Parts: sequence; C-alpha cells; structure tokens
Amino acid sequence: MMSNCVLAVLCLVVTLICVQASDVPVFIWGKPSVTYVPALSQYKTSEFSALIESQSGADTFTLVFVEDSLSSEDLSQCKLGTQTCFRNLANLNRKSYLPNVQNPLDTFDVEDKNVQIVKVSEDGTLSERVTPKGGAVVILNLQGDDFASHDALIDNLYNRFRAEFDKTLAIYTAKTPSFSYPTLIRQRRQAKQDTPQPDMKTFTVENTFIIAYEKFSAGASDQDITEVSFNKIDKTDSNSSDPGTLQIELNGPGGVLVFNFLLSQGSWQIVGVKFDNTDYHLRHRVDVNQHFSYHCNRLEYFTVDGKKRILFEEVQLQPHWESEGTEKFTRFGDAWDCIGFTSPGILTGLFLVAIFIFIGAYGITWMMDIRTMDRYDDPKGKTIIVSAAE
Repeated sequence: MMSNCVLAVLCLVVTLICVQASDVPVFIWGKPSVTYVPALSQYKTSEFSALIESQSGADTFTLVFVEDSLSSEDLSQCKLGTQTCFRNLANLNRKSYLPNVQNPLDTFDVEDKNVQIVKVSEDGTLSERVTPKGGAVVILNLQGDDFASHDALIDNLYNRFRAEFDKTLAIYTAKTPSFSYPTLIRQRRQAKQDTPQPDMKTFTVENTFIIAYEKFSAGASDQDITEVSFNKIDKTDSNSSDPGTLQIELNGPGGVLVFNFLLSQGSWQIVGVKFDNTDYHLRHRVDVNQHFSYHCNRLEYFTVDGKKRILFEEVQLQPHWESEGTEKFTRFGDAWDCIGFTSPGILTGLFLVAIFIFIGAYGITWMMDIRTMDRYDDPKGKTIIVSAAE
C-alpha cells in the first residue's frame, strides 16, 4: 500500500513538471469584468479557452500580443537598472496574471475569418492594417527579444486601439517558454559525438614508410610561410650502401622534400632533411625506438643561417626496414611524442620545492640548537653570577 502511494506521488510530480515545461505566462487586462485568479493557478488550454470566452463576445475587440518565448523568470528578473522591463504592464490597475497556461494560442482559430495575424516590427510598424471591431481577434507577433521596447509598443498599440474601440480586451503571452525547467523523466544517455578530425594527408611506401600530417608549409623565417602540397612519395637509392639507411622523397607542385633515416643500435634517427635542394636542420634530435613511430604537433626545421624554415603540423611518421621481419608493415607503431618528459613548469616547481626544503631544514637545525637553562635564580638566595668562561 505504501509503495503504491509513493508511486502515485512520483507520477503526479513528473506529470506536473512535464506540463509546466510547456507552459507560458499570460496577462489579461482591458475589461472591468476580468476575473482575478490565484497566482499559483495552472490552466489547461480548455480552461483558458473558457476563461477567454467568458470575457469576450460579439461586442469585444481582442488584442493578443505574442512573444516568441517568455517565462515567469523573464517577468521577474528582467531589469533596467533598478526597475522592471515591464513598467507599463506593472502599472495596470486591473489585470489577471496566469503564470502557467498550456498552449494559450490554441484558443484562437487562425483559420477563422475574424482572426487576423499581424507582425509588429521593432519600430512599431504593423505589417497589415488593423480595424478594431466587435468579435474580431488580432494576434500581434512581436519581433526581437527586447522586453522593455515591447512593453512600450504594447502600451502604445493598446491605447491607440482602445481610443478607437472602447471594449478592448488585451492578452500578453508567448509561443514557447524561454526557461527550461528540470524534469524527472529518465533520459537515455547517448555518447557525445566525436569532434570532427582535421583532414589528414597520408603517404605510404609499401612495407617501408608511412607519414601522415595535417599541413606542410615552407618559406622565410621572418614572414608567413605558405602551404605546400605533395602528391607522390618514393623510396630513393641513397648514396650509402649501408642497409641501415633509408631515403624517402615527397614530390609535389610546391617542391621536393627528402628525408634521410638511419637505423642504429635498435633505434632510428632523422639524419637529414632537404627541401628544394636546401638542407634543413632540426633543433632537437629525433632518436626513436626501432618499432615506434614519431609524433609531433609542430615539427619545424631551419636552414643553417636561420633565414628559411619548413613546418609540419600534426605529423606522425615511421620508417621500416625489411630486415625487421616478414610481416607486412601497414600501420603506425606506438607513438613517441616530441614533448619532453620534463617541462619548464615542472623544473620550476622542483626548484621551488628544493628552496623550501632548504629553508625548512635550516630552520629546524637552528631550533635544535636551542639549549634550555640549567640554573635558575632564587629570589631569596644569592644572585647567580655567570662568568665569561661559561
């Protein structure tokens, strides 16, 4: 019995919150017979329709001011300095406020010939001519999201039409709520979509070499370098007969890039890079385990005089020597990244820790050297005399 009660309460709470998530506030004013309702009342569409029918009739001209989105939070939190954005609406003497009305616009049949839909521009211009008459309904769609200017437009339009037709009923509401209420509905968790990866360019020499990079650029060091594209890769015969050497050549309309690799003592190295017959040198040596690939977000080479440079962005490469085994070389091995194990921030932290340790140890040794008194002065006896030797 208790579990059934708890389940019923939970279902009621979920229903109330879900309904509230689609509700919008409504202001009604203009006719002296407008009924005051409790501030916490919640109206369904049918109940709101009955309320409007009781206030309007064949002799009533109805104005419906509609925002794209509006919630009770907008009415209470929108401020201009210390004053509310809805000053004119707040100064109305007789008005009804319904904080939660479910789809209030469904009350009005847009296909009815007595219902006219008009757009109100930000300067107050109407898209169509409006003639106030009994039984007519005009839905005025407000443009933009400036509540303060909309409050002034509503006041001006209402006073203008009220001067032409005395029995005018005004309604201020919105199409959708602007505030998302939390719900107790359990939703299925979905994995976030992966961020689209950049367009990587990949070149391979069968069972010999793989390189993948996002962008390659070349130019003067003191200027913006330009991107260079390649469309062909080849393994070339190096000048040395050493089987531990490998030379790879990338060709394209922008130039020719040559890599020279050396396999020595279980690791491979980049021993030379040449672009358009000009030698380039890396400031940090590339020396990687034989079965590892090399990855770097910015692999930058300079000429000896430092006037020219080439740059690989997000590059990963790996040479392969056929003597390593008969298995085909088709993908990268584990990546050895160009970022060092010890960064400047880590070194700074270690240096500061060492200073604090030194200061703390020095202070502790001083405190350990403090000696307590072994003789005390007796106020009734003879004064203690301490000689210089002591």
